[in-house]
Amino acid sequence: MAVWLFIVCAVFLLVAVLALKVGGSAGKKDGIGTYKAAKLMTDNEREFFGRLIVALPEHYIFPQVAMGALIVPASTDKKLAHADRLRVAQQRVDFVVCDHACNVTAVVELDDRSHQPGKDHRRDERLGQGAIRTVRFQSKNKPDARAIREAVLGAVSAPSSTPISAAL
Repeated sequence: MAVWLFIVCAVFLLVAVLALKVGGSAGKKDGIGTYKAAKLMTDNEREFFGRLIVALPEHYIFPQVAMGALIVPASTDKKLAHADRLRVAQQRVDFVVCDHACNVTAVVELDDRSHQPGKDHRRDERLGQGAIRTVRFQSKNKPDARAIREAVLGAVSAPSSTPISAAL
């Protein structure tokens, strides 16, 4: 009789533990987790974004773009390609400047004290392998629209009077 009572108690305990586990995951929205909105840009980046728009009105400016959207591994070896993909998977660039056909003109980085020159150099090299030029500006000494235009496009030229939407 004691054995049966032990077995019944063990089964009851097991069922209770499983019910708590299932109920616990339901309380966590089926394992989705909980999230809140994040700021896309810092106040400093948002101010510089405005400068980019003024400097390059005939271009699209995309903030906070994932590196994986800009470059992909070139290796045909699956293991190497996977390792290369992981190297850039969590990285993003500050701004991507594109022409009216969405061809990348340049990546623009706004460097502040959080930037690390060694890591930045490796990122620039990786982007360079994909034929993407990186233009860096110092956060403490942000240029005006004319200097931005010259650095991103090369020779200073007058902005096109044709809006992007009209060019499409």
